[in-house]
Amino acid sequence: MHRFFVPGLGTKNHVWLEGPEAHHALRVMRVGVGDEVALFDGSGVECVGMVERTDRRGAKIAIVRREHLDLDPSLDVTVACAVVKARAMERLVEACSELGARRIIPIETRRCVPKISSKEAQHLARWERIAIEASKQCGRTTVTQIAPPRPLGALLARAEEWDLRLLFSPREDSMPLREALKAHPTPRSVIYVIGPEGGLERGEVRAAQAAGFETVRLGKPTLRSETAAAAALAAILYHYE
Repeated sequence: MHRFFVPGLGTKNHVWLEGPEAHHALRVMRVGVGDEVALFDGSGVECVGMVERTDRRGAKIAIVRREHLDLDPSLDVTVACAVVKARAMERLVEACSELGARRIIPIETRRCVPKISSKEAQHLARWERIAIEASKQCGRTTVTQIAPPRPLGALLARAEEWDLRLLFSPREDSMPLREALKAHPTPRSVIYVIGPEGGLERGEVRAAQAAGFETVRLGKPTLRSETAAAAALAAILYHYE
């Protein structure tokens, strides 16, 4: 059964599938009148509906049944990643959304190459769409939240919101990730920072440590930012889940 994203399903008996989702359903997947489809709104609600009619606006769907599903990891994990080049950032958002990140916060550091402030809205909309598609693909009933980009300093100012704070670094004197996780057996929320390709500057690392971030490493290889972000999330969720 094809799955589609419809914001605000609530208790409605009928919904309209519009915009990109309608195009995907009607033009790509060739959904027609009488077909059953699965719908979700990102809140944990999953519905099965039947297409009653279609027109230029989209598709009118009658809700047949609904249920609340909890398919997300129980641990609240936030990925704070330095903004990388467009394709790499899209791969990062897709992979971390599929794995179950609760939210992704793009951060701007001194060594970030892309500067997205002039087109922030377009980038944010694109990343949000990728997160929705990732949830559709992997069966999640919620959608990873994509925060607006912010400077690293603004993130550090909010550090106390998370129980466990990690900063990934390839330096050999960084603590192995498994040791850091063993030292914190029951966090309710985790945030980890992935720097840009050139890494964070020493002053940025010191500022993060002063805000309670523990410097950790994944292993010996030096990974691309998007690879490191997904690998770190998989390792953290595997350990705690």
